[in-house]
Amino acid sequence: MSETARRRAAYANGERKRAEIVDAALAVFARKGFRRFSLRQIAEELGTTHVSLRYHFGTKDGLLRAVLDEREDRDRPWREGVLREKGLFDGVPEIIRRNATRRGVVHLDATLQAEGIADDHPVHEFVRRREQVFHQDLRRLLEIERDGGRLRAGLDPGVVAWQLVALIEGLQVQWLYDEGVDVSGHLSAFMDYLRA
Repeated sequence: MSETARRRAAYANGERKRAEIVDAALAVFARKGFRRFSLRQIAEELGTTHVSLRYHFGTKDGLLRAVLDEREDRDRPWREGVLREKGLFDGVPEIIRRNATRRGVVHLDATLQAEGIADDHPVHEFVRRREQVFHQDLRRLLEIERDGGRLRAGLDPGVVAWQLVALIEGLQVQWLYDEGVDVSGHLSAFMDYLRA
């Protein structure tokens, strides 16, 4: 095997290991939160070494950012496709139905949203920006519905976007406490209210 081939194989193995760690860390952070663990404790939870985590991510914050970035990279194309194909009113409930099959992801979001309120939390800015982008995206989609004559007359897309953010996030937290809460059903009913 040539030196170039050996380097490529080592790089591929390193990327595979990094991806495995990110997947496992997502599950641990979703179940147990983030703040209360040291990097060594996270390594123990993941069944890897502290040295391996340092090598791949540098710090505990670096690992968390990698988890959040990877999740967003995986989810964004599917989510955008659903919204493009179905529009806001039918697309959002479908996205939420998918979330119901991924309890750990919903749990992680809710946990980080609560932990991230503190200014000194490593995800404070990430969560703040994500909330702003979520609102902006919903507002843009509501404006598309309005311009197409599909949004009930007299509604302000900016206000309704914040109402949707609060409804989605609040219902998902309620669902974490009681899986009998039909989040997509409640959202569908609210979407029906918004339709022209």
